[in-house]
Amino acid sequence: MTLWEKWLIAAAISIIIEILPPPTHFFFLCVALGALGASIASFFVAAPWIPWVVFGVVTVALTPMLIPLARFLFTPKPHASNVDALIGEKALVIKNIGPKSSGEVKIRGERWSAMSEGDSFNNDEWVQVVRVEGTHVIVRRVS
Repeated sequence: MTLWEKWLIAAAISIIIEILPPPTHFFFLCVALGALGASIASFFVAAPWIPWVVFGVVTVALTPMLIPLARFLFTPKPHASNVDALIGEKALVIKNIGPKSSGEVKIRGERWSAMSEGDSFNNDEWVQVVRVEGTHVIVRRVS
């Protein structure tokens, strides 16, 4: 088996290690790309130390680029859920809302009891959800 084939096998093993759990966040991908570069170098150059230099340079050069990319791609982004996701949504008034009386709005196809911050709203008006208090949404005019 020639040297370039050994480097190619090392690259394949590194890819397999990267795929298997637990996630290594692209570290073994950097090693695999370094081994692939070393395999190409050993195919074209007879000196046995040059593939090691290529392996080291490529691996070290890719590590500070790919690992932050992995953190960016695989870190969960915070997002509003449940009733917090309703804040800021537009709603259609389906039952009149008075300044001191509650009515109903439709948000994303669901009916919600609604109260106003002080205005009155008639049917078929669009309002915006300001906050959620218990089972009521507090609404205001769409800005």
